[in-house]
Amino acid sequence: MMVEVQLWSHLAEYAPEKQKAFNLKLDPGTNIGMLLSILKIPSEIPRIILVNGHQAKDETSLTDGDEVVIFPPAAGG
Repeated sequence: MMVEVQLWSHLAEYAPEKQKAFNLKLDPGTNIGMLLSILKIPSEIPRIILVNGHQAKDETSLTDGDEVVIFPPAAGG
């Protein structure tokens, strides 16, 4: 299956060829936790994950054509 992945801010350093947005071929049954492992994004890095515009967790399953956006939480004051 093919998914579109977008990595924002400093998380883009984990993208193949340092591209902020890219398509990635995954095995059927892959979930967000597996995707993070494939991209080598350490679990201790704070992040927000959206799949097709909805917040997702590590156990969220992916399907063909999904759009995954991963970005750091915003801080402000």
